[in-house]
Amino acid sequence: MPLSWSQQASLLGPPGPIAPLTISRLDAVLTGGDSPSVSVVLGHGADASAAGTTVTTDPIAITSTSTGTAITSLLNPQVDEGHWLWLKITAASGSPAALTVSVALQ
Repeated sequence: MPLSWSQQASLLGPPGPIAPLTISRLDAVLTGGDSPSVSVVLGHGADASAAGTTVTTDPIAITSTSTGTAITSLLNPQVDEGHWLWLKITAASGSPAALTVSVALQ
């Protein structure tokens, strides 16, 4: 299953380090396969090779191939300055072809 990442950023605003951000919402949708399902964990931390801090209590189950899955109940949404943000796939079934994820930050 291909996994792609796209980051959109505004070029407007003051130069310098970005202040801490808060994740307000995660939207995800799948394509392909028979009844595809993917479980993911969204995390962040200063060291991308460490366990870090998970954003939700449990893995997020994504099964929608049309309207998407919206997650707004977040346990640790604050992403500190200098932290990495990652998405770890913990399970997949039904041969999903692609996973599209949008993370809304405040």
